[in-house]
Amino acid sequence: MALDLAVIGVVFAIILLIIFFSAVVLYLSFRIKETFRKETRRGATVAKVAFLVGILFLAGGLFYFFANTFTNITDPSPTATPTPTPTPTPSESPLLTLSVSAPSQVSMNSELSISFTINNPTAYIANGVYLETGGLLSDFSLQSSTHEVVGSVINIGEASSGITVVSVDVIAPSRARTFSNIVTLNFQEMINPVTESIIISVRGN
Repeated sequence: MALDLAVIGVVFAIILLIIFFSAVVLYLSFRIKETFRKETRRGATVAKVAFLVGILFLAGGLFYFFANTFTNITDPSPTATPTPTPTPTPSESPLLTLSVSAPSQVSMNSELSISFTINNPTAYIANGVYLETGGLLSDFSLQSSTHEVVGSVINIGEASSGITVVSVDVIAPSRARTFSNIVTLNFQEMINPVTESIIISVRGN
């Protein structure tokens, strides 16, 4: 609606200008004709020609100005749309895998080493990482560990990109049996816990 009113206003102004300009031109032409009616010198002719050329240039300039104004109103340049600020996306969660290395058979009361290998193939750090060993550290007596052990839990903390190895040295129980359990890897960013089975057969001497 506002654009239509602006266009109507510009057209009306152009019409009034044409009428006014025509009236001025006619009046000046009449006055010049009367002034130079009896003049036959070349100077009078030059003055008439210069007047007409000046009128033509003035008319062209005025029409160009109004045409440009009319174009800007009917086809306004689009306003610059501000570039939206990218919304930060949540950081990708690390993806950890777990493998367990332990002898399949050991003698009663023998010492053995068990290794837990955690692989983080991403560039993101996993936080609050720990291993739940189930009954492993209650059936096998703990001797030493590369990481803090609290009950059946091995606390690892952070797991950066690459390989993290957790090793424990234990003593096999004093009775023959086959130990079977599930070791669970937990971390703060996980969607589902990672599990790995462990089976150790303890045989008699």
